[in-house]
Amino acid sequence: MNKDFEYIHQFAQNIEGWFGENEAKTIFKLASNLNNQGCIVEIGSWCGKSLSYISYGALKNGFNNKIYSIDPFLTSKNEYNGKFETFQDNLKKLNLLDKITHIREKSQIVGESFNENIELLFIDGFHQYDFVKKDFELFYPLIIENGYFILHDVCCYEGPTKLIEEIIQTRTDLKILAFENLSIFTQKVKNLSPQEIESNKEFLNLIKTQRPFGALVL
Repeated sequence: MNKDFEYIHQFAQNIEGWFGENEAKTIFKLASNLNNQGCIVEIGSWCGKSLSYISYGALKNGFNNKIYSIDPFLTSKNEYNGKFETFQDNLKKLNLLDKITHIREKSQIVGESFNENIELLFIDGFHQYDFVKKDFELFYPLIIENGYFILHDVCCYEGPTKLIEEIIQTRTDLKILAFENLSIFTQKVKNLSPQEIESNKEFLNLIKTQRPFGALVL
């Protein structure tokens, strides 16, 4: 599936979801850099918009490990959100349905037994702090060195914003690569260099500057 960004973008940009063009370009680029050392995991897929960019980026360069989509398609009240059929239809239209391993279950339940190496992790599930932190705690340790971690809805929802601020201030194995639209793009490293520590601090200040007063809580 050797398709460039513009090919997938003409279709995926019309899929329902909150994922800007800059985010899409960056995640497509990171996915195209994967080297089959681990799987891809997306937590929270909604209608398949971000998953489309991730999948096409990875498959462009011959990625042949599994691509997991984890989403129970439930609201925060445990009611069906009505998007599963739309999700399947969109993947089918993009010839991705047979290339995605979808797990229709809550990510915290999946994470308790998930034990595969991860090369790219995208977290966009329930946005309450306790949930997003649990997703991070369960899946981040499985990311290989130089693998990628992307967190969505930063500076939009309190949970992801609080989590990334904590991560930047406490971890020495996570290098921020970019902050596009609502997504923070990071890479897991062995140890941060002094320059990378300073760069992370600059991103932290940027997040704090853009963080809205009374950020939304889903």
